[in-house]
Formats: sequence, structure tokens, C-alpha cells
Amino acid sequence: MTNLDASALRGAPFRKRNLFSHVVEELGSRIVRGDFSPGAPLPNEADLGLEYGASRSVIREAVKSLAAKGLLESRTRTGIRVLTPIHWNLLDPEVLGWRYSSMPPAEFFRELFEFRCMIEPQAAGLAAERATDAEVAEMRAAYAAMEAADQPGNPAIQADLRFHRAVLAGAHNDLLLQMGNLIGVGLRVSYRLSSDSYTVFLPLHKDVLDAIAARDAAEARESMRHLLSETQVFLDRRLSAPAAQRRSASDNVKARRRAQV
Repeated sequence: MTNLDASALRGAPFRKRNLFSHVVEELGSRIVRGDFSPGAPLPNEADLGLEYGASRSVIREAVKSLAAKGLLESRTRTGIRVLTPIHWNLLDPEVLGWRYSSMPPAEFFRELFEFRCMIEPQAAGLAAERATDAEVAEMRAAYAAMEAADQPGNPAIQADLRFHRAVLAGAHNDLLLQMGNLIGVGLRVSYRLSSDSYTVFLPLHKDVLDAIAARDAAEARESMRHLLSETQVFLDRRLSAPAAQRRSASDNVKARRRAQV
């Protein structure tokens, strides 16, 4: 077999997977955006294949993926139908991303922080009572990674998410671990919206860490509640600011970064 033949064979599955991801992204976005009414049928596999330039097997895989996320159901006699939002898996990162893209940012963050404020303060309190020494050490390591990141960007986002996941893990309630995806999407979106918030809220994470390490459940709950509420207020102000003001703030952050280099 020549190198060209081998390359072609390696490339075919990749192209198929890439097309599959594209179909999932496009159909998922359209469903969440409301382009298809709940209960309405989608075009059949052959028509979808023509629309996206994909084989029936790719369309079938995409439909199965979206069905697993609760967006579609496929039955032999009735075909492919859109499910109502109550069936959607809103903790799925892709569904969350599509939902954010289809909603006004202020509405998305209001919904997100209402839910986080119900869950994370209690999780922090439980972590103060239940976390092992190793789990507290993981929180310390995550916070140290946040400090080392020094400025917003992917390392900072990953460290921040690692910290919140560690708190959830320290609560020793498996259901809470599912919150990690929700927090991750929220962090990525909020950093894109307001990159200068990172250094503002770093000390508030330290307050949460110190309270958990001190095994003070009441203080851990209050510190996490304060962190979330202050973050929400900050984002509300940023969202309500004129676009020119937001650009100016972003330019100031970039200028500070360049000065540090």
C-alpha cells in the first residue's frame, strides 16, 4: 500500500466524523433555536442527507446523538420528531452551548446563576463537612493553578473549573458532579464576555477554600454565595453597559497584558 493510499484510508474516518459533528451542531442549534416546533417532524434521513451532503449512516448517527441528548426521538412509523424542551439534557455541554447561542446573554446568565446559587453554596458547606484531606489538597492545587495562570485564558478557565469541580467532589454527592458541565459552559462564556473579571474574583475563591479547609460549613456556604452573587452583579453590569464601553474595558485589559510582557 502506498503512502497516498494509507493517508486516504486514515482521512476517510476523520472526514466522516467531522461531517457527523457538523450535522449534530447544525441540527442541534436549529432545534434549540426553535426552527422546528416541538412535536413537528424533521425531514427524513434521505432529505437531510441531501441538505447536508452526508450519507444516511452519518445522518442516522447524528439523529441518535441528538436523541441521546433528549432533543429528538426516532420511531419507525412516525419518523424523526422534535421533543419538547422538558426532555432536553440541559447539563450536556453541547446543549448548553446551543441554548446560550439562542438566548439573550442576560437571560442565559440569570437562569444559570439562579441554578448555581441553589446548588453550589450547599455543596461548599457539605465539602467543609465531608471532604477528605486529599480533596482539600486538590482544591488548594486548583487555586494555586488559578494564581499561576495570572491572566484570563484557557489555563485560567481550566483551573477555575477544576476548583469548582473539586468543591463538588468534596461534597460526596454523585448527583452534584453533573453540575460540572453547567459550570464549565458558564465559565467559558463569562470569560469571553468579561475577561477582566478574573483578578477581581480570585480572592473570593480563596475565601471559599479557607472556609472549607477550616471545616466551617456556614462560612463555606456564605463565601460561595458571595462569590456567585458578586460575579452575577459584575456580569449584569457588563451586559447592561454600552458596547463601546465594553470594548474599551477589553482594550484596557489587553493593554495591561502587553505591558506585562
